[in-house]
Amino acid sequence: MREAFKEAMSRFAAGVTVVSARHGEEERGMTATAFMSLSLEPPLVALGVWEGAKVLPVLERSGAFTVSLLREGQEAVSQHFAGRPQEGVFLVEGTVPGALAVLRCRLEALYPAGDHRLVVGRVEAVELGEPGPPLIYFARGYRRLVWPS
Repeated sequence: MREAFKEAMSRFAAGVTVVSARHGEEERGMTATAFMSLSLEPPLVALGVWEGAKVLPVLERSGAFTVSLLREGQEAVSQHFAGRPQEGVFLVEGTVPGALAVLRCRLEALYPAGDHRLVVGRVEAVELGEPGPPLIYFARGYRRLVWPS
């Protein structure tokens, strides 16, 4: 069942985000594709965070997090925050430079969800970057979206 489930989920295309949190001097980030818009009124987002993720306790202590929506070409950023360090990748004020958009969120709720936590955040600020094609993950690899000229 586990392998069949993983294979089925690999057939679902997802945008790639970097979720970050800061508490005091500690700042952590992680790559996440388990992210979605949850509500317009109030503006809520939800994401799945593995129980063992280093960002989770920082997020819980700070009560806030940031979601950077990655653009095509930011594969190295995704890899870095997925645990495969890349030179020259960093956060600026909790965000990924050049992201399509950034959502600054206040922690609204945490729910147990198997080996993950379902994190719900209230979007308090939105920063829009330059429009462009998103970074897409599908069939265990990065894919390109045909973007209008």
